[in-house]
Amino acid sequence: MPLTAILMYILLGCLWLGAFIRPVYGVVGYLVIYSIYNPYAWWVVTTNGFLPRPSVIAMAFLVAAALINIRKLNWRISRKEWLFYLFLVFCWISTFIFGTTVEADTWEYVNKITKIFIFIFFFIRIVNSLKDYKIVVWTFILCAIFIAYQAHSMEGIGRLDRLGGIDFGEANGLAAYMGISVIFLGFQMLRFPLLWQVIPIIGIALFLNTIIFTESRSIFLGFVFVIPYVFLNAPSEKLKQICLYAVLGIILFFMLMDTSFIDRMSTIGEETQSVENSESNMIDDRVSLSRIDFWKASIRIFRDHPMGIGVKNFYKVVPFYDPFNPGMDAHNTYVLCYSEIGIFGICIFMFILIETVLQIKRIRLLSQGSIYKDEIRYHLISIGSILIMLCLGYMMTHSNLYVESFWIVLSLPICLENATKNSLELNNYKKL
Repeated sequence: MPLTAILMYILLGCLWLGAFIRPVYGVVGYLVIYSIYNPYAWWVVTTNGFLPRPSVIAMAFLVAAALINIRKLNWRISRKEWLFYLFLVFCWISTFIFGTTVEADTWEYVNKITKIFIFIFFFIRIVNSLKDYKIVVWTFILCAIFIAYQAHSMEGIGRLDRLGGIDFGEANGLAAYMGISVIFLGFQMLRFPLLWQVIPIIGIALFLNTIIFTESRSIFLGFVFVIPYVFLNAPSEKLKQICLYAVLGIILFFMLMDTSFIDRMSTIGEETQSVENSESNMIDDRVSLSRIDFWKASIRIFRDHPMGIGVKNFYKVVPFYDPFNPGMDAHNTYVLCYSEIGIFGICIFMFILIETVLQIKRIRLLSQGSIYKDEIRYHLISIGSILIMLCLGYMMTHSNLYVESFWIVLSLPICLENATKNSLELNNYKKL
């Protein structure tokens, strides 16, 4: 058995058992499995039979630890959280009542989105302090470092994909995860002593290098929108430092770029692309489609099926509305949402995004009375930056409706709001 696998299983075992003492370790154990466990990775292949269905095992430990520590958890369900579960309900309704077909992959993705919200239910209950919130942030960062180190050793094999967890089998999903981690680490770095900031800079360089390997246009575009947001929301006392690091980061990014990445970025403005069959992954260069073709077809689908065609059915239905499309993904999260989950699905989805923006503003006002207001502000800017990168970049050109990391990011403001309230209550208690 490889030493890496031995150490990883020891780490997971410690986290899962430690969850009975401190439930957040169960969250970390689940996130580690989600982020880095790949059954085809060299360090996993020889041990596949040793730990079957690791995510199910991680979830079982998490639920058991939460139930044992039931009095330590926050059981209040916020308005935004209700919207999460309402969205899940309409995933089931659109699929099994109004859906066009129910096949194996339909069941797979319905089960997946259900499992995501089960995890989020316990995730929100457990992560209700600033310490636990920071543990989650650093879990993202450390897992990304592990993936980025593997990516660095795979240089020169072409466009990077199928590295890390199940949601990163496509290059843009991996790039999005690395983008999330870049933003987390960048704002955590600002709280480091100046000399110690060299260490996170190395990590950021690894993350950027991995994003370049993925050749992701959507994440590159997302970062273009993130930069002005950061400048506008940066604390005045840190603005010069942030500007300096932003310039250095851009320079570093351009230094790391290779000709393959540059060639792919030059096609951002091009709408037309070769047709890729979603089942066989075979490319037919004789036919090309634009994203506008996808969106026009989706409008016709929505007109005929306003309640949705069901989870994971877009690529099966779209050929009937566009004969040139052999069965491709919607290439847009919003388009996929109203096509598959219907009018109620897209409305709830947009309400969730709007509520997230309002929640960030609400936490900023709430944190003014907290002794941790500066730290909370960095967390808020990082969440806002991640949402901009995803909503205006990744989600505009790819479908991440069923990607777990996206829903975890949407649930982080709930955790941060609960943590802020708890810090205020603790501060008031100490004053008494």
